[in-house]
Amino acid sequence: MKKLLLLTAMALIISPVTVNAASAETVPPQNSSVQQPEHPSKEQMRKQFEERLQLTDKQKEKAKKLHEKGRQEMTPVMEELKAKYGEMHAVKSSKMSDAKKNERMDVLQSEIKPLEKQANEIRKKNSEEFEKILNKNQKAELEKMKAEGRAKFEREHKARPPFQGLGTPGFFFRPLIPPQNK
Repeated sequence: MKKLLLLTAMALIISPVTVNAASAETVPPQNSSVQQPEHPSKEQMRKQFEERLQLTDKQKEKAKKLHEKGRQEMTPVMEELKAKYGEMHAVKSSKMSDAKKNERMDVLQSEIKPLEKQANEIRKKNSEEFEKILNKNQKAELEKMKAEGRAKFEREHKARPPFQGLGTPGFFFRPLIPPQNK
């Protein structure tokens, strides 16, 4: 009996070591012939965008200026948002009482909401200004590109079914005794 217990204990101690060693051996080497597809750089994506819309050099220059102007407008808003989110993270991990945490989080969320609205307004304004420099054919192509982007997003981000558990109202108002069929 003691031998059986000793063998079982040894097997339990040794098995994680052998499993880890075996799994380490099955990892393919980094220089394998199967490579992960590389994502295009921002520069490559910008060039593809310009080529697909067939932008002229003048339009490219205007677009670049609009982009720089939009970045200058957006930078302070994004820095402030980043600071607020950092503060929220600090509050979550702090040792404050739950009531004080909730109070501070509510204040931070009320400060974040107008900043996010401002950022969205800047994005919308920049998009409208960009569309003003396009001709009819380019605008049509841009709308086609937007539709393709939305379709791709919907393909890759499937909608999840609604939660069916303890938190649903149906759980609390479900009849305790099932109705009997007559």
